[in-house]
Amino acid sequence: MTTSAMEMKPDTIGTNKVGLIMFWVGAVIVFTGSWLVQWWVFPIWKNSPPEQFAGTMLAVEGPVYMLIALSTPLGIVLSAIGILLCAESKKARLWPFAIGIVLIALGMLILPTLGYYPLLFGISGGLILLFFFAALWYWAKKRSTLVGSARTAADFQLVSYVFFLFVAMLMCSLLGNPFSGLYFPAKVRLFDWALPAAYSMGTKAAIYLALGFFFTFLSHYKAAQAEA
Repeated sequence: MTTSAMEMKPDTIGTNKVGLIMFWVGAVIVFTGSWLVQWWVFPIWKNSPPEQFAGTMLAVEGPVYMLIALSTPLGIVLSAIGILLCAESKKARLWPFAIGIVLIALGMLILPTLGYYPLLFGISGGLILLFFFAALWYWAKKRSTLVGSARTAADFQLVSYVFFLFVAMLMCSLLGNPFSGLYFPAKVRLFDWALPAAYSMGTKAAIYLALGFFFTFLSHYKAAQAEA
């Protein structure tokens, strides 16, 4: 690689102090508010009636509840924008992405409740499948040009796609199924197997999400090795 080429693509990770601070502050917020705190508060909420906490910090929509609810979108937005600042030297290019991240996070908060829209589930399911198979098509075209660690990174990426699609399928069954989905509690109560099946789907979704992000991490790790 020539000197000029090296200068065109500087390694900016960690050189932007503002971005680095935003990234780590966001990570601390997410881990503290949406994970660490829950190890303490969930057993309490699980084993006690909600009215017991009325007027306390553990009340529904109280300080602890709001910390958990807000920490994930706030922390993710900070970390995502921060890492963008660290990875891009031309900040003008970042603002469309940063605005998009903020809008997505606000969508989690502005619309806390929605009704059941079968058409939305149908359209979303079709788009998920369409984009999945389109991604596989272009993934295969790119993988055929890769070797070594870069090819391994692509393989890990494919595995992550599969796990994320499994989660999408489980969410569709858990919520959108008009026969026994959670939008129809009266129907769920008709069958002894419905709630256990729903719990099973939720557990599988959590496991598949963890595996999907694990293989996403491995993909980026191997890609970084290939480019080193």
